[in-house]
Amino acid sequence: MLSASQICFCLFFLAKINIQGGNSKNIMTRSLKTKPRTSGKKTAAAKQNKKEAKEALMQTVASRIKNPELVRKKHLHIAKKAAKLFIKKGYHQTTMREISKATGMAIGNLYGYISKKEDVLSLAFNAYHQYAQESLDKKEGVTSNNPEDLLRLFVRGALHNVRIFREEIILMYRESRTLPKKELQNAQKKEMTQIRTLETIIQRGINEKLFRPQDSFFAASMVYHQLIFLTMRGWLFAGKYSTEKTEALLENYIVNSILLPQNSLL
Repeated sequence: MLSASQICFCLFFLAKINIQGGNSKNIMTRSLKTKPRTSGKKTAAAKQNKKEAKEALMQTVASRIKNPELVRKKHLHIAKKAAKLFIKKGYHQTTMREISKATGMAIGNLYGYISKKEDVLSLAFNAYHQYAQESLDKKEGVTSNNPEDLLRLFVRGALHNVRIFREEIILMYRESRTLPKKELQNAQKKEMTQIRTLETIIQRGINEKLFRPQDSFFAASMVYHQLIFLTMRGWLFAGKYSTEKTEALLENYIVNSILLPQNSLL
C-alpha cells in the first residue's frame, strides 16, 4: 500500500504532466494560427515563392512573439547588429550578452525572438537572401523584354543589395561551416533561386543571339560570384573610386563580358 507522501507525489507528477501537455497543445495551436494565408488566384508555385520570400527569416528561427511582422523586423535588426560583432570578434568568441548590448535588447527580450546563439547566425545568413529575393519579386513587373536591360537591372540591383549586406555576406563565407546542416542547405537553396533567375535571363539572351556564353547556368554562377567581389576586395578601390563609380564599372564589366561584340552581330 502506498504511503500518504507517495500518493501526494504521484498526484503532483500527474498534474505536472497535464500542465506540460496543455502547454504543448497551446504552442501547437499558436503555430497553426500563424501560418500565412495563401491566395487562390495564384498558382501553387507562385504562392510558395511568395511565402518563402516573405517568411524567410521565420522559417529557420522560432519565436515566442505572436506578431509575425514585428518578429521579422526584430530578426533583421538582430541579424544586422550580430553580423558586425561576429566579423569583429568571431562567432565563437561573441557572447549573448554582447549581442544583447549591440542590439539594445535586454537578454530576456532577446530570447523572446530566438532560443539559442545558433539562431542568431541563421538570421544573419538569411537576412541577405530574404532581401535579395524581395528585390527580385519587385522586378516581376518590369515590362522590358530586352535581355541586356534585364541583365543590367539584375546586376545593378544585386550590387546594391551586396553593399547593404556586406557584413552578412562576409560572415557567410567565414562561418558557413558553423551553421547547422539543415540551415546551410536552406541558405544554399535561396542562393540557387537567385542563380536560376539570372540563368533564365542569360538563356534568353543566348536564344536571341545577343549573349556569348554557351552554358547559361555556368555563366550565371560566375556572374553571381563576381557580384560579391566587392565584399572581399572592395579595399582595392577605396580612395580611387567612389562607391557609385566602382559599382558602375563592375556592372559594365559583367554585362560586357556576357554581351556578344557588336561587330559579330552584323
